[in-house]
Amino acid sequence: MGEPAWLEEAMAKYKRKLHHVKLKPQLNKLIPKIREKNAVAQAHNFRIKMKVKTILEAEGIYSDFHVAYYAYSLALDKSQRTLKFMVDLIREHQILRERWQSRGLDPAILDKIDAVLIYRSA
Repeated sequence: MGEPAWLEEAMAKYKRKLHHVKLKPQLNKLIPKIREKNAVAQAHNFRIKMKVKTILEAEGIYSDFHVAYYAYSLALDKSQRTLKFMVDLIREHQILRERWQSRGLDPAILDKIDAVLIYRSA
């Protein structure tokens, strides 16, 4: 059966596009923007984790389970920031709650996290 006639040319083109000598200047232009966006995102995620951590410590949740609650809170925050319409937000929240409750997270704790993190509501 053999290789298609175009494959060798396509592979050579792909290698030229990804050659490090060509990519290095392009990446050097992008790195300052990437670092700035990364710093903003890390600060935002840290702030959310600290809000959730106070709830979890007040409720006496073992630190082994903190990661799951953090993952829920970050997913909830992302949905609030990225979805435009309220119907999408409500549906995504229902999906997140079902997913994380089925993994064993306490619904009462999730309600407290929701009260702190949900800023877009009807």
